[in-house]
Amino acid sequence: MNHKAKIDWWIPAALLLGVLAPLAGAKLWITIPLFLAVGICGFPQHYETTERGLTIHAGLIRRVIPYEVITFIGRSEEESFGFALSLDRVSVRYGASAGLLISPADYRAFLADMANRAPQLTRRGHDLVLSYA
Repeated sequence: MNHKAKIDWWIPAALLLGVLAPLAGAKLWITIPLFLAVGICGFPQHYETTERGLTIHAGLIRRVIPYEVITFIGRSEEESFGFALSLDRVSVRYGASAGLLISPADYRAFLADMANRAPQLTRRGHDLVLSYA
C-alpha cells in the first residue's frame, strides 16, 4: 500500500525563500546546486508497505526497513526532521537503537497498515509498540 507524505506549507516556502534570496544578488552558482540538492534528496516523498518491509521514498533515496526489526511506531515530538517534511512526525524505531522520522498524511491508515504487516507490534493507544509475549 502506498502512503502519501504530509508536507507543511511553510517548508516549501522556506526552501523557495532560501533559493530566491541568493538570486537577488545574482549568486546563481550558489542557488542552483542548493535547489538541485534539496530537490533530489527530498522530493517527492511517500511511504510504501511491500512484502520486504516499509520502503521510504524521498527523492532519489530509498530505504527499506524489514517489518521484523521494527520495535515502535508512534507520534513524535523530536526536534529533528529526518524524512519528515511536517511537524506531524511519526517515529519509526527499529533494531537495537536506530530510528527515523516520517510524516504520513493519513496516520491512522498508515498505523493500521503497519499493524497488519508487523505482528510483533501491539497497538497501545495511538502507537504500535513491541509486544512481549
